[in-house]
Parts: sequence; C-alpha cells; structure tokens
Amino acid sequence: MSCSKALLLMRSKYLLRYHDIYFQRIAKLKEQVRELHNKLDSKEYQQHEIVKLACRIRKADQEIIPQDPNLPEYRLRDELKKYRRYKQGLQRYRLFFCFSRHPQIILYLYLNDEKHLRKAGDKNDPYEEFKKLAAKGCFSHNPNDNKIQKWIKSYRA
Repeated sequence: MSCSKALLLMRSKYLLRYHDIYFQRIAKLKEQVRELHNKLDSKEYQQHEIVKLACRIRKADQEIIPQDPNLPEYRLRDELKKYRRYKQGLQRYRLFFCFSRHPQIILYLYLNDEKHLRKAGDKNDPYEEFKKLAAKGCFSHNPNDNKIQKWIKSYRA
C-alpha cells in the first residue's frame, strides 16, 4: 500500500496544523519528490532516499505522532522541554512539534533540511537550529498566542 493510500484509512482525533517554516520545508520536499517522479523510472523512484524520507515524514505527522504526541521518547529537556521531537526512522532528520490536549491540536513547527543534519556538537545540528528559532520567538507553545488562538477557534470538536 502506498504512503498516501494508507493515510486515507486513518483519521486523527487531533487537529493538525503547520507552522510556516515546517510547511515551507514540506513544500520543498514535495517538489523534490515530484522532480524525481518525472525523471526516474518507477523502481529508481521508489528506492530513492528522498522519496522514502518524504513518505516516513508524512506517516509520522499524519499517523504516528497523532496516536500519542506525549510519548516519553518525543520529549525534550531544558529550554526545549515544552516542545517535542520525532526521530524514529528519519536518520539525521528531526521533526519538532508541540501539542495541546484541550483542545486536541498538534502544531508541527520545524523539520531540518540537508544543511542542518543531526550531528551532536555541530553548530548546524537541528537541535541548535531549533533552539535559535525558538529563542527568536519564531515558535510558540503558549495557548494565548494569537495564531494558536486562531487555530483553536477553527477547531471543530
């Protein structure tokens, strides 16, 4: 079963929303996948790492994370403790998010690119990049944030 067909079978109890930074990264990844689809034969396309990564990310943000966004393995520490990250099967990529139980909303915030692959201690490590963006106020986990309030109001229980 293809990645997209499997996603149609499951509906999340969480409202899923995407920060502009995350959305732009996903759009770029989709464009790369489209280009590969147009230039490669079917077998090469299915085996390409970017295609596999895109499928794993889509499965994570549409199926796996919404099952329980508060799993202990998603939790971060210290100044990032209000955020979560998903890494299973993504090799050196990290997907950062936050969530609310009431109302049930998951906000996908950041997915690193090939310039910010996971390497502990590196200044381009995705955790370091996410910390910088969070410190600048690019992301919010505050339910009183105007953008989050807009998403909450759009939620239909």
